[in-house]
Amino acid sequence: MTRLNLKAVISGLALSLAVAAPLTLAVPAQAQLFSIDQDDADKGPPIEWDKKRLERLDRNVRKLENAISKYEGRNAKNPGPPALIEPDPEVVALQATVATMSRKVDDQAQQITTLTGQLEEARYANTQLAQKNQALEVRLDTLTKRVDMQDAHLKDIDAALAGPPPPPPTTGTAEGDFDQAYSLLTNGSMEDAERAFTEFTTKWATAPQAAEAWFRLGQIRSTRGDVSGSVAAYATSLKGWPKTSWAPEATVKLAAALGQTDAPKACVALTEFNKRYAATASAPIKSQAKALATKGKCA
Repeated sequence: MTRLNLKAVISGLALSLAVAAPLTLAVPAQAQLFSIDQDDADKGPPIEWDKKRLERLDRNVRKLENAISKYEGRNAKNPGPPALIEPDPEVVALQATVATMSRKVDDQAQQITTLTGQLEEARYANTQLAQKNQALEVRLDTLTKRVDMQDAHLKDIDAALAGPPPPPPTTGTAEGDFDQAYSLLTNGSMEDAERAFTEFTTKWATAPQAAEAWFRLGQIRSTRGDVSGSVAAYATSLKGWPKTSWAPEATVKLAAALGQTDAPKACVALTEFNKRYAATASAPIKSQAKALATKGKCA
């Protein structure tokens, strides 16, 4: 930094004004010339000083005097000549760069603020859209369930109007039709087997296999939870207390079904079992009969 003594500058300016004292002011608006030393004359043409330049120079001198007075007043405890420090070009350039970067940072901050606002608006719109989608999904699910219920209802109506499907075609003989129905039962086609045995008890009511057909119907109806239907089927199969391999089981099954609706009649059935079939019944059937008697408190 170059330090210039302000008082020396003022002294130089005052000296210049003193040298310029012998001015001739023929016309105030015309340019005037200061007398100069011979050495200065050798350096070039004399400097022309008009009134405006002198007034501007006088104002500058007064400003410098005011600045010095203020400086001396602030530094009365530590007097010293004020110094004018020339700004460092690198510092000036750095300040300009910092100012430019500061403006860029401000611009970027404004852009970030704008983008943040846009992002918040997008998030809000997305939330609203998600809520609408959820409401539509709930409504669609409700409508889908209603449609499924209507379809099921229509199928029930169609089934009621159409009636039960026909039984399997007859083989032409009682033995053949019974074997066909029994095959359906053992294969797990319960509905087809029930229709086949029902058809058999109607078409071949007096055939030797009719009683067993009723017993098999009782088994199928018990599996389906048709208590009254199974009681009727078991009771029909036991008319005359047949001496067959399935009669003991049919009697115990009849007692079990009666135990759900009529306990005294269940005990009657167990009494008939003990009298007619207990001696030839299998161990599981005997055990089941005993358990039913205990449960029904049969004497």
